[in-house]
Amino acid sequence: MRETFSHRPSRRDWLWSNGCAAATIAADSLLVPSRGNAAAIITGNLPKLANQYYDTPIATNPEAGRFYFPTLTPPFQNRATYRYTLGRNSWALEQLLTFANVTATIRCNVIQLQNGAGGLWVHSPQWPTGEFCSLLDELGTVEHIVLPCNAFEHKAPVKAFVRRYPNAKVWVSPGQYGPLGRCGTTLTDPNTLGYKIDGVLGDPTNPPPPWADEFDIATLYVDLPKNAGPVSEVAFCHRPTKTLVSTDAVVYVPPMAPRILSTYFDQVTMQDRDFWPKSVLQAVFLPIRTDTRGNYPGYEALVDRLVRAPILRAVVDARAPEAVRNWIDKQTDGSWNFDRVLTSHFASPIEATPADVRASFQYLFEGDIQKLLGTSSRLPPIECQDWELLDSINQFIAKTNAGEKAIFDFQRGCIE
Repeated sequence: MRETFSHRPSRRDWLWSNGCAAATIAADSLLVPSRGNAAAIITGNLPKLANQYYDTPIATNPEAGRFYFPTLTPPFQNRATYRYTLGRNSWALEQLLTFANVTATIRCNVIQLQNGAGGLWVHSPQWPTGEFCSLLDELGTVEHIVLPCNAFEHKAPVKAFVRRYPNAKVWVSPGQYGPLGRCGTTLTDPNTLGYKIDGVLGDPTNPPPPWADEFDIATLYVDLPKNAGPVSEVAFCHRPTKTLVSTDAVVYVPPMAPRILSTYFDQVTMQDRDFWPKSVLQAVFLPIRTDTRGNYPGYEALVDRLVRAPILRAVVDARAPEAVRNWIDKQTDGSWNFDRVLTSHFASPIEATPADVRASFQYLFEGDIQKLLGTSSRLPPIECQDWELLDSINQFIAKTNAGEKAIFDFQRGCIE
């Protein structure tokens, strides 16, 4: 039986989340010193979650089945799917991702195309359980499947999903590698992914996808010699709906745990005021550190903000700052027109502009004053000591020659 319920927080959740928001606003009202005697300057409206995140009922269909075998990423049992209506003929189908002590949400974003028969453009599909497919099939016909990056949690379900929707066209980001198979940067390169692909995104030797008349496309591709494989991620701007579709580039941490976590954790855990802050910090690789008030400074620096995930600042941006800067520049130089962002993790839609996205990467643009003019946000006020874990990982990689060395100070803007 299909179920719907609201994501609107309870009074307890409201009090807790507004307490965090008050702390964030208080921090934002200060001019805080940062490295290099610079300062975090805050102007204009800040990005925020759109009303659809809280006000639109969530659709589920547990009787259709919450199990898929073989599932390569946990949870292996009771894998729930929640469907959010995002407005502008778009939806998010959300599942959980659990690894050891890390629990996070992962979302498949779906847009109904305006041209042709109005089929579905499915971005980063997740495991095709009975529930997932029933909620998706209610929306229309799957015409295009997009694998937007080569992170394991995004590419792991794609083969199973393609088998479930064999008539759909498949488009992948370049440089897929690892135990799930490989493909290169063009269609002529060997493909061992186990399914047919119709195009490699960013491939200049082949015609653009048929849906490219609705989307702007920007491809990040970084292949450093000492790393295990390339890093790739593709961003999309759906022009008719002014929507930026992002995978991992930015995230927005909501002030309370998403409801889907209640399908994996008991009520006592969900109501523990420490549960959500700890979950966020573990997911982004910041230390679980409390201050004298019992609050988590790392969490408070991130909550209710559009940010670049700290782990990606340290792992990707620190090694390929120019490539990431050029990629973000293409999305935010004024040629893309969007007023909201859909992401694959945490929460969305987010009311945000190109200037807001650019400001999330301000540490990469500090040397270019012209490109910072008009930005309406700022770097999250992460304390320098909270970067020590990620910095130690980079130092270990450098000392052991386990991968490419960091060449950029990813901690720029941290609070001493």
